[in-house]
Amino acid sequence: FCLSRGLGDVYKRQAAALLMGSFSSCSDFLDRYPLEELSEESFWKTEKDAEMAVSNLYNVLPTWDTDEAINSDDAVHGIKWAAGDQSKGVYDPENYGWSGEYGYIRQANLILEKIQEMDLSEDAYKKLEGQARFFRAYTYFTLIRSFGAVPYIDKPLEMSDVENITRTPKDEVYAKVMEDFDVAIANLPVQWDEANSGRITKGAAMAMKARAALYYNNWQTAMDEAKKVMDLGQYELYDKDNTGRYKELFWEVADGCDEFILSVQFSAPTRTHYLIGWECFPTLGWGGLNPTQSLVDAFEDINGAPITSEASVYDPTNPFANRDPRLEVNVLHDGETMYGVTIKVAPLKSSGNTGIAQHGDATATGYYQQKWLDPSIDPQSTGWNMGKDWVVIRYAEVLLTYAEAKNELSPLDPSAFDAVNQVRRRVGMPDLQNTDPTKPTYCGTQDDLRKRIWNEWRVEFALEGGKRQWDIRRWGIAKDVLNAPFEGLRYTLIDDPNAPEGDGGKKCILYVGEPLKLAGSHYEDHNYLLPIPQSEIDLNPKLEQNPGY
Repeated sequence: FCLSRGLGDVYKRQAAALLMGSFSSCSDFLDRYPLEELSEESFWKTEKDAEMAVSNLYNVLPTWDTDEAINSDDAVHGIKWAAGDQSKGVYDPENYGWSGEYGYIRQANLILEKIQEMDLSEDAYKKLEGQARFFRAYTYFTLIRSFGAVPYIDKPLEMSDVENITRTPKDEVYAKVMEDFDVAIANLPVQWDEANSGRITKGAAMAMKARAALYYNNWQTAMDEAKKVMDLGQYELYDKDNTGRYKELFWEVADGCDEFILSVQFSAPTRTHYLIGWECFPTLGWGGLNPTQSLVDAFEDINGAPITSEASVYDPTNPFANRDPRLEVNVLHDGETMYGVTIKVAPLKSSGNTGIAQHGDATATGYYQQKWLDPSIDPQSTGWNMGKDWVVIRYAEVLLTYAEAKNELSPLDPSAFDAVNQVRRRVGMPDLQNTDPTKPTYCGTQDDLRKRIWNEWRVEFALEGGKRQWDIRRWGIAKDVLNAPFEGLRYTLIDDPNAPEGDGGKKCILYVGEPLKLAGSHYEDHNYLLPIPQSEIDLNPKLEQNPGY
């Protein structure tokens, strides 16, 4: 929700945008209708016209929002200038906007109005309506999650109507969101044909409805919708039998796999992004995300014990040994070699560009992210022109949604254990269980299992965009974790007469001593909701600001 123009301005621009610039990626359409001649008289005539309008709605989906991980306790930014105010605990109403979202809502409303006037087959109508309803529901969900009560508009309005808009209570908007998702689920196919691969499916609509329900602790709906996705038989975990290929899930080779329920498609060289160029350590890339010590410590030991447990085999002086294999997938640490570079993080000149404080974009925590570093891609060339899809929903989310909701409704239910354990088994982690209290995986109470499921969300989806920032809000722990000290690894510098030239006669012992202290974040109770964009209030004083801002 970046700074953007006002809601009223959307209604000035969207009629033209829908019919012109919003189709900039559809060359066949623009060839058929020259921009300067396009009007409603030449549009909304054929099924193809409506399909083109619906296709533009897909642009509202997030694309490579990995950096939003810095808005949680999981990471800080190695690219220091790229860290936004929110990651520092500054919630400035001037920094937010929602006109882009309302532009897509108006477009969805216009589509839903126009297709009723068109000569369409029942099948075509249902698919068009289903997609438009999905995107309207999805966009309103993201708005109420961020801002609470927001203006609810379900028809294309005139400019005079926009000026009198007020905020609609969040619960009313949420009910409308659920209604739209239900229509989408009823109308959309389980699968599309090859030519329409990537469009919203029935399973994607169910999964997104489950996500929205889970955010508001609507446990029954979240559980029911997740179960429906599971029962479709269309999806499965990538490398579900644990053959050691989990790390590939985040590389291009996995695009199109059965774990991915909803993805934003890219294809080099026509539609690309620069994820690895941005996220790779300096100077093969620009620096990217730096995992915090808190995230590193969240990964259990290989026996399934939290590393703070007395039963843990964790060795703080050798912290990456005998750990959940997902730790190595996510975190690039000292001594590892990637793209021909051996990572050294000691704050000494001999460490080179990857050492703490040895480069402007060097790690602030002593760690680099590794999740997105596909070894088949050269970070200095194709890393800036990648075609990897961005996954919006994957099947692991559905399983954890079911596990969390089921445990809230039926504490310690066997099916909740089974769902979370499917996610754990595919990386070789032992099952959580409630039968043997001598094992570190024992969950004897509802809260025991709840906390382990929460941690599973964190380690399974580590560094995957904004997931964590919303989880800590819905669990009510944001105030605790964002106000806690942000730290990096521990190290100690000692005198060494044999130190390399330039190191000032010092040697670094990693994982011993005091931790790196980071600036951290800040969170107060009212930050559960973001501030209403000041630009919107300036245009329409009837939009009252959220409390605390």
